[in-house]
Amino acid sequence: MVTAEETRSATELREQGYTVLRGALNPVEDIQPLIDEYGVVLDKLITSLHSEGKIPHQFLGLPTLDRLAAFVAETGDKFFEHLSIHVAFDSVDANRPMYLHPEMFNLLRNPRLLDSLEQFLGPEIAVNSLHITRIKPPEKSLSESVQGSPNGAISKTLWHQDLWAFQTDADDTKAITVWVPMVPADEENGCLLVVPYSHLPGELAIHCKPSERRPGFKGIPDEIVSDQRVAVPCEVGDVLILDKLTQHSSLENTSNRLRWSFDLRYQPVGQSPGQGGRPAWTARSHSTPGSEMGSFEEWETMWRRILAHEAEVGVTDHTRFSLDNPICV
Repeated sequence: MVTAEETRSATELREQGYTVLRGALNPVEDIQPLIDEYGVVLDKLITSLHSEGKIPHQFLGLPTLDRLAAFVAETGDKFFEHLSIHVAFDSVDANRPMYLHPEMFNLLRNPRLLDSLEQFLGPEIAVNSLHITRIKPPEKSLSESVQGSPNGAISKTLWHQDLWAFQTDADDTKAITVWVPMVPADEENGCLLVVPYSHLPGELAIHCKPSERRPGFKGIPDEIVSDQRVAVPCEVGDVLILDKLTQHSSLENTSNRLRWSFDLRYQPVGQSPGQGGRPAWTARSHSTPGSEMGSFEEWETMWRRILAHEAEVGVTDHTRFSLDNPICV
């Protein structure tokens, strides 16, 4: 039975391009296990890098969140792939590091999360392979090169629409972004900004790539983004849902606290994932439960096969920059 709250959320997503599911996840049962797992993985990574002489110290005596912030602030994107759930289309290394660990898989298949997504996607839910890990220490703690980087995983995220990162065969796919904060996100530490109703024209805006004139810029030029911008603070356990065409960015982290979140992508089973041959896998199916990916081992094996295949045949970046637009050059 569909509740009044679910009807409101589905209507908000359809009409304004975003909605917030307050308390969709349990901070203790659903979020904390992943934080704890990151702590273990981070400890092993730091110990290994220090023993190899790749980092000068081990950030000892800090709780997990502070240690994560200090490590990322110190190393930038040098070792970030070890903490990232996504592998970019710029490498053909079959052994490239990636965050493949059980609690990450458990979040992707979290029953509470999937229950909340049925109102948008129906009972047949697939997980798209396009996810982004965002670990953002206070901006003032980052090096100038990281502050000026356009990748948005460590520093401020610039204006964009998520469809920009899908191939054209997914234009009609009903993909949504599921934004999950691991710590409270507010205007001080860099919560998301959205432009309500910006999805309604149904098309991609101009997206520029870094250029000689603006080497630190990637995305929709600020001057063509509407002034009707809304900050969306979220607590741990809240989930922000975005239409793939909703224009959004993040504020700069001006606080002394870490901002950490995941951009997860979901879609109906059977629709094109638009990720260069990387498949979408079934997380929930009422009609054929046997088709669901049921274990971390399956998920890890899938990704190892993807990376091995791409190492063999190569990959092509498919993001859709507006290369010839005068505003971009």
